Amino acid sequence: MLKRVLVLLGESVSSVAARDYAFRLARTRGASLSGLAGIDLAALRVPSLGRAGAAAFQMKLEQGMRADADAAQVRLHAAYEAECARNGLPLDWLSFEGDPMEALVAASEARDLLVTGCDTAFQGTLSSPLPDLLSSLLAKTPRPVVVCGDEAPEGEISLIAYDGSLPAMRALQMFVLLGTGRNQPALVVSIDPSRDEAARMAVAAGSYLRAHGYEASELPLTTRVDPSEVLHLEAEARKASTLVMGCYGHRGLKEMLFGSSTGKLVENPPCPLFIYH
Repeated sequence: MLKRVLVLLGESVSSVAARDYAFRLARTRGASLSGLAGIDLAALRVPSLGRAGAAAFQMKLEQGMRADADAAQVRLHAAYEAECARNGLPLDWLSFEGDPMEALVAASEARDLLVTGCDTAFQGTLSSPLPDLLSSLLAKTPRPVVVCGDEAPEGEISLIAYDGSLPAMRALQMFVLLGTGRNQPALVVSIDPSRDEAARMAVAAGSYLRAHGYEASELPLTTRVDPSEVLHLEAEARKASTLVMGCYGHRGLKEMLFGSSTGKLVENPPCPLFIYH
């Protein structure tokens, strides 16, 4: 059962969508919500230019970047506090200065679920390409992560990407145990070149969902098209509220996360992605 949610705060469009998703989830599931903002100090260091007067210029640049980061913290706190008041939730604000991963892992220890935008940054900038931070987060955090794109559609169906792998099994189980999609129908999408294998996987996941009280149906697909493309199209066509998936599938077991199908979806989420490794 979902009790405590942590949202990573930022000013990018996807960060705002993640904040909206987290507040909606907290309201509908009766969970508490904590907001985390911070400053990655390593990102504020400018490499030495190695010429006369460079030290002073370097210091000026770093001071400007720090001022931007501090100003962003103030704006984020004010926006988050106002949103808590509008939603009738107590203000629970967490902040850090230093290593983002250390802060994220520590904060996740006492929470059930993390929610983030796909480009949430801790560098005093609006956004940042997140593969490095997000791949580390997905690999190291002990909790599932919801990754939001620029929009968080309020659809009425959860898509379950299921390929029979251990990560897919774990993601499905965690989604069910937390009850995040309890009041919505679920559609299991299994993709495989073999029709029989696609059907077998879909039926297995559908049976698991129904055993836990979910309204579930199956969509086995026989194709050799990249699963990320198929899932992206299905999520958009069905206006899915959530896409549930493991970090790795059959085609990604020997790849780094951001060379896999998971990574392609994270870079451009068609809807909030519920991911567990």
